[in-house]
Amino acid sequence: MKKILIMTIALITAVTCCFMAVACVDNFDYEAQKAEYAAKTSYSVGVIQLAPHDALDKANNAFCEELEKLIKEAGKTVTFTKSNAQGEDANNSSIIDNFIAKKVDLIYSIATASSQTAVSKAKDYHIPVIFNAVTDPVDAKLVDKLEGQSGNVTGVSDINPIAQQVDLMVELMGGDTKDLTIGVLFVSKETNSVVQKDSVKSACKEKGIAFVEEAIDGVDNIGNALNSLKNKGADIVYLPTDNVLAANAATVHAKNVSDGINLPIVCGEGGMTELCGVATLSVDYSYLGKLAAQQAFEILMGQKSAMEIPVASQTENFTYIVNTEVANAIGFTIPQSVIDKAE
Repeated sequence: MKKILIMTIALITAVTCCFMAVACVDNFDYEAQKAEYAAKTSYSVGVIQLAPHDALDKANNAFCEELEKLIKEAGKTVTFTKSNAQGEDANNSSIIDNFIAKKVDLIYSIATASSQTAVSKAKDYHIPVIFNAVTDPVDAKLVDKLEGQSGNVTGVSDINPIAQQVDLMVELMGGDTKDLTIGVLFVSKETNSVVQKDSVKSACKEKGIAFVEEAIDGVDNIGNALNSLKNKGADIVYLPTDNVLAANAATVHAKNVSDGINLPIVCGEGGMTELCGVATLSVDYSYLGKLAAQQAFEILMGQKSAMEIPVASQTENFTYIVNTEVANAIGFTIPQSVIDKAE
């Protein structure tokens, strides 16, 4: 009986603590924070980037340049503390801890893993977080919905037009879906990668196109995975905009050529296409960085709290890109109709 009583008291205490914690977050005075930020004349922003590669670099540089311009036009100043986790998830924690110790006014996190760490650690300090280069921020549990979300978090999704990418692959392969098989090479541990793989699968199902997939957990499996996709009947391959594949796009091309696989590849964005793809309909990561800068400006000026700013994304003006050099290396001819669309 005594044991049951102790357990009951412990349970009540735990539940009470949980309610107190929730109340503490819910009772935070966001209006006071907005007024505090509006009164400031200088701001500090912590920038964390998961890995060094073209797409994330563009989202980083464009954000800093645009925010600095906007802040200067408002007659104020901003300083940036920039850190790169070098593709190691373990580095995210120490970087965010450093930002918190510096008492930055805002954190800009680029890529899913870095953003998840930033949101988790910053919430207890009520530091606004703006994420970028996250394909599905709801699935990644950064926000509970894309508009009117809870918490001091908002940002930019880098979702590319998957259904249109599938249409592009059909056009690249001659326009006939009857005997076409589309494959996806993706990284199983990256949420961005899995979400895009599932979207391609759904689009293929809607269009009556055969679909195959191959997951990898690191760069050592790239050659075997491409070969497996070819053995499964893939005629063309989609590469998601995940950080492992983006950072190793040159390796993908090298394996594709040296192993005699020679599969045409459509990448999720332009930077990867320059290294291993034949074509893409690309989002513009510099544009995404500018979208994030506008969000940050509204927060720092005290105009809005993060929860009042919907998650943004690029919805139009995607760019057709072709790479004839990669196509020639694998013996693939890009149709003139696709070349005509490309800039």
